[in-house]
Amino acid sequence: MKKRFFTAMISLVVFTWASAATPTSAQETAGQIVAKLEKLSAENRQKVLVEHARNEKEVTFYSSLQNVDAETYVKAFNKRYPFIKVNIYRISGQKQVIMIQSEFNAGRHAFDVTNASAAQAFGIKKTGALDPYQSPQRQYFSTAHKDKEGYFTPTYIVPVVLGYNTNMVKRNEAPKRYEDLLEPRWKGNMILDIEEFPWFAVILKHYGREKGLDYMRRLARQEIMMGRGRTTQAQLISAGERAIGIALNSSSVLDFKTRRAPIDWTILDPYYAKPNMLMFARHAPHPHAAALLIDWTLSEEGQSLLASLDYVVARKGVKQSVPALLEKESFLADPDFIGPVLEETGRDFRSVFTGGR
Repeated sequence: MKKRFFTAMISLVVFTWASAATPTSAQETAGQIVAKLEKLSAENRQKVLVEHARNEKEVTFYSSLQNVDAETYVKAFNKRYPFIKVNIYRISGQKQVIMIQSEFNAGRHAFDVTNASAAQAFGIKKTGALDPYQSPQRQYFSTAHKDKEGYFTPTYIVPVVLGYNTNMVKRNEAPKRYEDLLEPRWKGNMILDIEEFPWFAVILKHYGREKGLDYMRRLARQEIMMGRGRTTQAQLISAGERAIGIALNSSSVLDFKTRRAPIDWTILDPYYAKPNMLMFARHAPHPHAAALLIDWTLSEEGQSLLASLDYVVARKGVKQSVPALLEKESFLADPDFIGPVLEETGRDFRSVFTGGR
């Protein structure tokens, strides 16, 4: 009896030691680790994040920011948190989705934070590589600009406008409605991106599928020049290759306009914006530093920094470089909108505008 009792006690000690030797965080996702801090006061939560981030020492950001902007962004963040090294790996588009998918499938957890367009954000979420993160800064974004679960909050947004060459089109003659693009005067004088799927989806949502497809087929008969790259299209409009760019990124138009190119913009209804979403890695190697980076990016300081670099931001109360872009409320073509319809939209778009190619 004593022998059995002694054996049982040894087993209990071994089990207890083994349990203590294995940190519970090893079984938790990054989102679960950071979520534990939600019960703390704002001040204590920040102290804990900073303390743990000091020990983590770095954070890895798979970013679509341009190199020059990324450098400014990191310098500003490091003024606030000089003890965190920010490793930025610039990647965007489908390559970003494929890379994250490949790493996740291989069990290689290399990134902490990433940002991407709506379609790519939807694809990254589908890989299982993301965790929700309810940053305290999300309260300063409208419900239309964030998902309930906490997977997506916009780093910035890109309003989509109609661009036109001011030497070829007077402002009072510029199209005011999408129906105006069907006028004979614009035939052979417009350009559209060969992958303008969000625009296509928004128009169909606005008109309804049947009426929207009918409009698109009539528009396609206007002999539209199909191009690739929004910056290239703005350049072509500025050079007078075509009078109108149907759906241009406002950032591209403003860039050329600032350089005194003969280009301007106007807003058509439905007016929409494409978000660039900030996301938290499910298995972030540096979860506390990642939380600090996301919090700072979404803070008034971080959003103001991005606005100073001519990005349009969604946080309430931030001074914008071009306030006129936000005078009219836009529909956000977010991951939950574009993701589920992307495949069908792409198929319909190609069928109408590029003969199925």
